[in-house]
Amino acid sequence: MDLNGSRIVVGYDDTSAATAAVRWAAELAQDAGAGVHLVHAWTWPLIGQGVSGIPVIDPAGPRNQASRLLEDAAERVTHQYPDLMVSSELLPGMPREVLEEISGQTELLVVGTRGLGAVMGVLLGSVSRGILHDAGCPVAVIRSDQHRAGPVLVAYDGSDAAGEAVDRAADLSALWGTPLRVVHVRVGAHAPYDSGAEAWGAGRRSRDLLEQGAARAAERQDGLEVQVRMLEDRSVAEGLLAAAAGARLLVLGHRGLSRSRLGSTAHATVLHATGNVMVVRRPEGT
Repeated sequence: MDLNGSRIVVGYDDTSAATAAVRWAAELAQDAGAGVHLVHAWTWPLIGQGVSGIPVIDPAGPRNQASRLLEDAAERVTHQYPDLMVSSELLPGMPREVLEEISGQTELLVVGTRGLGAVMGVLLGSVSRGILHDAGCPVAVIRSDQHRAGPVLVAYDGSDAAGEAVDRAADLSALWGTPLRVVHVRVGAHAPYDSGAEAWGAGRRSRDLLEQGAARAAERQDGLEVQVRMLEDRSVAEGLLAAAAGARLLVLGHRGLSRSRLGSTAHATVLHATGNVMVVRRPEGT
C-alpha cells in the first residue's frame, strides 16, 4: 500500500464517529506523505413532492448546509495539520453508490463505525455490507483515533485476498514502526473427532499457513518484526475478535463470496470489533 502522493478518501458527516475517522486518516496521510479527501453524499430532500414528481422545496438550503459542513471539517484538519493537502467534495447520490464509485479512484477509503448521519445512512447495515463486498480499494472502519499502541494484526488463510491483506498490513507496520502479528484461526479444533492423526494434520496445515504468511510479510518489508499466532475458536470471526484486543489495527481479506443474510466473516468481524479494522477485498478478475 504505497500511499505516498495519493489521497485517502474519508466518508464524512458531522458525527463523532466520522470525526474520529477523519483524524485517523489525517495522521496516516501525514506519516505516509499522502493527502486527505473528504466526501459527503447528498440527495434531494424527501419532504414532499408535487404532482409532477418534482420536490416542492428548494434543495439549495440543505445542499449549502452540507457544503458548509465539509468546508468546516476541511478547515479543522488544515489547522491541525498545516502541511497536509486537504480537499473536500459534495457528491450527489446514495451513500453506498457514492462510496463504492469513489473507492475505485483511491488507495484507501476510511469510514466511521456508525451510520454516516441521517444523509449517509447506517454504515454497519446495508451500506457497509455493500462497501465491504464491492469496494475497489481497502476499507478502514475506524472506532478510535486514539489507539496507537499494539501490533498490527493480520488474518491469513492462504487465499489470494488474505495475501493482499498481509501485504497491506506489512506496509502499515513498517510505516508505523510496529510489529506485525500474523494469525490463523482453526475452527472447531476441540471437536470430538479432531484427534490423533487428523488433529496433527490440521495443526500442521495451520503452521504451514502461518509460515507462508510470515514469509510473505518479511519479503514485503525487509527488517519487519513478524510474529505468528495459531488460534482456536468456534468461528473465524470470534477468534479474530478475541485476538484483536489491544491491536492497533486488524487487517483481513474479504473474498466477496458470501451475500447471505448473516454476511461474511469480514462483515461479522467489522460489526462486532471493538477496535479499528481494515478490510482488503481482492477485485474480481485479478
